[in-house]
Amino acid sequence: MSGAGELRRLRDVVAGDMAGADVAHDLGHLDRVAGLSARLAVREGLDGFVAAVAAYVHDHHRAAEARLGRVVAPAEVRDDARDALRRGGVAEQLWDPVLDAVEATGRYSFSAAVSAPTADRIAACLHDADMLDAMGATGIARAFAYGGAIGEPLWDPDAGVATGGYRSGPTGSVVAHFHEKLLRLRGELRTAAGREMGERRHAALEEFLRRFREEWVDAHGDSDGAPPGV
Repeated sequence: MSGAGELRRLRDVVAGDMAGADVAHDLGHLDRVAGLSARLAVREGLDGFVAAVAAYVHDHHRAAEARLGRVVAPAEVRDDARDALRRGGVAEQLWDPVLDAVEATGRYSFSAAVSAPTADRIAACLHDADMLDAMGATGIARAFAYGGAIGEPLWDPDAGVATGGYRSGPTGSVVAHFHEKLLRLRGELRTAAGREMGERRHAALEEFLRRFREEWVDAHGDSDGAPPGV
């Protein structure tokens, strides 16, 4: 594993690149995913440094989305992420493996644009770390922070929960996003350690949704218009 100083240098570079990203994909998110990626990689017998490097450049497309006002795929900003690796002093032989791992994130079996998961093990660790940060108490906090930033309601009975394959971007409400995506993430985890962590975090999502539904019924007097149960 390479030194912590190299990772700090890359982090400093990425902090500037991501300054315009939304609140749910900020530097704090990258720090958490980097830590989780490294831990999962070590548990899998892999290089935690490489996994952490991939984590720090995995969301450059989010900064592009903030600039362009549309959904952007990681492959569209591969050159931006590559330049961050260069400026961060990451060894050139790691660039393509890291960027390939980044482009394998955000692929779900329940997506409208289904893509087969990669067999690359570093990519699996990055994927799981990114999914885990969207689950549990942290995932709940991020979901509502993002929803507030883009003006989504907590729950909209008229919009309900969308059916069909998941599509990235705004949804009808924050609680709808739980049902459309977050509750499905447990089934997407690819590493043994990720699945172990995912069980606890999934339980936290379910407990929150049960309480939210109960409180909705308390406020409205009946279950008409309440979000779905879990």
